[in-house]
Amino acid sequence: MKLLTPPAWLDKYFADESRPAEVTALRWLRAGKVAGRKVGGKWFVDEHAWLAANDDPAEAELVQRVLDGR
Repeated sequence: MKLLTPPAWLDKYFADESRPAEVTALRWLRAGKVAGRKVGGKWFVDEHAWLAANDDPAEAELVQRVLDGR
């Protein structure tokens, strides 16, 4: 398990023009929409769990269709 701070995760996986605010990432963590954990009062994104959760083939196909404009 690799833990990333929310700003590091946002920098690594989002382009500047589509990057959500850090407050939004924290809200996603608290709601369980993004895999993570709170350590010593600070939130961290579990990079491996987040990537594994995004391996759904149906979701990947939908994303590709949207990107292709179909």
